[in-house]
Amino acid sequence: MAMIQDVDTVITDFHSVRLLQTVSQEQSCRLLIKGMVKAIAVKTGKTSGKDIEKIHKKVQSKFNFYALSGDTVKQRYMAIWPEHYKYEEELSLVEDGCFVKYDTAFPMYEELAKRHTNPDGVGLSERMDFYRIIAEKHIRHLYADKHAEQPDHIIHVTSTGYVEPNPVDVIMSENKWYDVPVTNFYNRACNASISAIRTANALMRSSFLGGYEKPKKRVDLVHSELFSIHIKISDDHPVNIGLMSSYSDSFLRYSIRRYADVRENGMGSLKIIAFRHMIIPESTHIAVWKVSSPVFDYKIDPLKYLKLIRSNVRDFVHCFFREIGIEFTKIKNKLLFAIQAPSLLVLKQIGKELELSEEQLAFSKNVLYENGYLSSGAIPFMCKHIIESSQISSGQQVLCIGHALGLTISGMLLEKT
Repeated sequence: MAMIQDVDTVITDFHSVRLLQTVSQEQSCRLLIKGMVKAIAVKTGKTSGKDIEKIHKKVQSKFNFYALSGDTVKQRYMAIWPEHYKYEEELSLVEDGCFVKYDTAFPMYEELAKRHTNPDGVGLSERMDFYRIIAEKHIRHLYADKHAEQPDHIIHVTSTGYVEPNPVDVIMSENKWYDVPVTNFYNRACNASISAIRTANALMRSSFLGGYEKPKKRVDLVHSELFSIHIKISDDHPVNIGLMSSYSDSFLRYSIRRYADVRENGMGSLKIIAFRHMIIPESTHIAVWKVSSPVFDYKIDPLKYLKLIRSNVRDFVHCFFREIGIEFTKIKNKLLFAIQAPSLLVLKQIGKELELSEEQLAFSKNVLYENGYLSSGAIPFMCKHIIESSQISSGQQVLCIGHALGLTISGMLLEKT
């Protein structure tokens, strides 16, 4: 029987799938603006060209001020993007006092596009149907090789779709992997990946204690985040505009395995060194993500959120390293930082508190720029790039920092093998 302290574990075998092309930030915002103008017009009964122009100017002004620009985010993946939208992009919303019918639309807002009704879109039940169908398609691609070795356990991470049997259960059944347990990591928001990896790591390591189960070779983590079904197209509140313009859908899988097995197979990996997690005191009311209809609802005080993350991240990181017997200031300049942040403002504030250089923030900035905000998929996506990059050498230590509702801050120290 292997002693628990002898089991070194790694994160490895990252896969990401996108079934559509990414959409430029400029194009996605143009469609969101257009949809919001029409939704507000339908809600308020406005159909004249003059009234539509007034609404458009107001919405455009808010997007100019609150939406993430193309300088911050180049493109995003939106799994429900209407593929043929570009052919209708130049059409007006109204002609001769009547709304123009659009043939393409987000599936939640077909009635708004085609029949000029229901500006709030379909209800939650229909949106969960969209989530189930779309998530199953993506996860099916992630496990396309039905003859591959099956995992011993799967942790499914999502904050955007709750259905049972969940999409992972369905694909496991299709693959005839009937004895693979699936643990759901629901509604842990943007910071879910570090906590989920910690749980998967504990499952792996505890299996080597012996006596209750056979040692596990592989614990998979699967992320299925479909934020684009939760677009509130009729809400021009600044926070909603910021969310609409930042989130990107993400579908990934990766594995926790023993370092000895991965080394033997020559697989790239990140060795797990340490974790830390905290709830910021007196912060549970600052940001709330809850099930509601027609879309999941997000309430946040952005200024207080940013202030609390900024004022706690320094002590959190210093304490993290003290717990593992290292002085952060002595190792800081040797670390690669993978910071999950929904905007440049948050990223810069964290960098300022930790006294990081622009070069140390560049990796996190670039992932945000190339992909938009991936929520729970952000840190795994960064880990995937670190493993695949020939510019990052073996032995490089990586500090992953995440934050989310709660308010929580999590840290994970890794080392490229």
